[in-house]
Amino acid sequence: MKKRMAAMILTLVLILMPLVSLADSFNYLHPIAYMDSHFTCGCSRGGSGVMIGRYGLVTAAHNLYCHTHGKPLKYCNFYFGAKSVNSCWYQYSGNFHYTVYENFSNGYQSKNDIGYVIFDYPVGKETGWYGYLVGTDYDLNEEYTHVEAYDSKRHIQSVFSVQYVASDTEIYWDGYTSGAEGGPVYFWYEGMEYPQVVAVYTSHDSDGNGYGRRLTKQVINDMRADGAFN
Repeated sequence: MKKRMAAMILTLVLILMPLVSLADSFNYLHPIAYMDSHFTCGCSRGGSGVMIGRYGLVTAAHNLYCHTHGKPLKYCNFYFGAKSVNSCWYQYSGNFHYTVYENFSNGYQSKNDIGYVIFDYPVGKETGWYGYLVGTDYDLNEEYTHVEAYDSKRHIQSVFSVQYVASDTEIYWDGYTSGAEGGPVYFWYEGMEYPQVVAVYTSHDSDGNGYGRRLTKQVINDMRADGAFN
């Protein structure tokens, strides 16, 4: 169930959103944020998220709600293009609101582990942003995908592996996956000018294999209505 808080089908159909027009070159790390999330229950966690519009960032729901106590954010600082705990391309600590599709009040369902942030300021003007892609099972299954996530020292961790469709909302991939969940799972093939996000990284198993929650039409339509792409 969707909860909001204050504070194409292809062969291949792409939904392309242009990046900052004043940028002559695109740094693929700048739109990825390390999220320093603090919840009203007193818990905190580090997470990752990625800009897919001038105002909108997608991430895992458990970066916006405490997955242990089902409590919302108290505040969150965003460090875009982080290189270490003391260095990043752009920091945002201003106002935003967010929506989650899982609030952990009745346990955890990975199929709902996605959410988005709408910033009061057009953060994408400073960072650039990725495109996004909503695909069919056929389009997404057994395709090579990139995954990016920050570790606890805010160093980016990268995986390049074959992904598989698990359900209409989830995917998984082989290969060791570490880092803070919520980062982008994306395609970036030859001929694509910019990366295309297809899911957000949500968890990994004991062998390190990763799992992600797919971007769906509902999430994109909700973000559009909420002003993410203004």
